[in-house]
Amino acid sequence: MDFLISAGVTYWHWWSLAAILLVLEVMAPGVFFLWVAFAAALTGIAKLLFGGMSLEIQLLVFAICGVVATFAGRRWVMRRINAKGDDDNAESPGLNQREQQFRGRIITLPHDMTDGETRVVLDGTTWRLYVGQLLKAGDQVRITAIKGTVLQGEAVSR
Repeated sequence: MDFLISAGVTYWHWWSLAAILLVLEVMAPGVFFLWVAFAAALTGIAKLLFGGMSLEIQLLVFAICGVVATFAGRRWVMRRINAKGDDDNAESPGLNQREQQFRGRIITLPHDMTDGETRVVLDGTTWRLYVGQLLKAGDQVRITAIKGTVLQGEAVSR
């Protein structure tokens, strides 16, 4: 600590720390180092603007900026993830949500139903299909919901 005080920490030191943290962000999973790098850059700007800051004040500014940036950044990221019209999902609505992908889809039964159920293959996966009435092979069914691993459907009138 005495070495840092005697050598004098300048704004370039804070900006170098920010650059190192950004490199760590690229190599590490998650989005934590980004916010700490942002805090280091802000501390460097504060040191540049208010040159007479002691090391203790610089560390205090860095700590406060780090906490605020981390919480604000986490909130921003969570809002982006939870946003309904997220740009990442705009091209693939229902991605990883089978119920959204299959609901409303009309399929042709490959087999006769027994006890209101049969097996169907959708997108390479075999599913149990429950309609509640006896239908023959070739009849069409609209998927209405998924309950666990069972597709729920209704007969489509011709």
